[in-house]
Formats: sequence, C-alpha cells, structure tokens
Amino acid sequence: MSAEENRATYGKCNNPYGHGHNYMVEITVSGPVDEPTGMVCNLVDLDRFVGKEIIERYDHQSLNLLPEFKTNVPTTENLCVAIYEIVKRRFGQAHLEKVRIEETMMNSFEYAGEGEKL
Repeated sequence: MSAEENRATYGKCNNPYGHGHNYMVEITVSGPVDEPTGMVCNLVDLDRFVGKEIIERYDHQSLNLLPEFKTNVPTTENLCVAIYEIVKRRFGQAHLEKVRIEETMMNSFEYAGEGEKL
C-alpha cells in the first residue's frame, strides 16, 4: 500500500511507528452447569488460561511480528479471530461461543467462528 492508501484506509491508526490499544477481551463460553460448583467451567482455570495463552502472547507486543499476522493485517477484527482460534483449540472445559474485543469505548468487535462473523 502506498502512504496515501494507508492514510485513506486506516485514518488516525496509520502510523509508520505503530500504535497501541488497551484492549478489553471478553470470552463467552457455554455448557451444562456443574451441580457441585454451580459453574459452566472453572473460572480460575479460564483466567489462568487467558493469562498464559492470550495476555502473555499479545500484551505489549508488536502484532506485526507475530506469526499469525505475517499474512494478515493486525486489525482488532483479525486479533479477535486469532484469539478465538487459540481458545477453541486449547481450552476444552466449555464450548466457546464467541470472543469480543473492545478496542475503544466506541469500537468493539465480535467473532463467533467461521461463517458466523458478527
């Protein structure tokens, strides 16, 4: 993309030195409620998983340098898809419904799997 095309496409997010966000990530799971615990999944386990597999991977990183963004533009939409795929593949305690990322107070994106983009 030329500099002009980049500015036209990405607006204020167009910056040759990159820019960052403080994302809010929401993971929605479903499944039967376990009677003894009253939970669909153990939230301690889910929090631990998100910390290790999501936060450690993406926090304070240049997304352009990560393998999943070698051929994809690191938009919040594509980050949402990448996180969805990680959770779907590696967290087996409950059914993953969707991943939602709030980029700013005005922008948020959800992904619920292939063919179900929200």
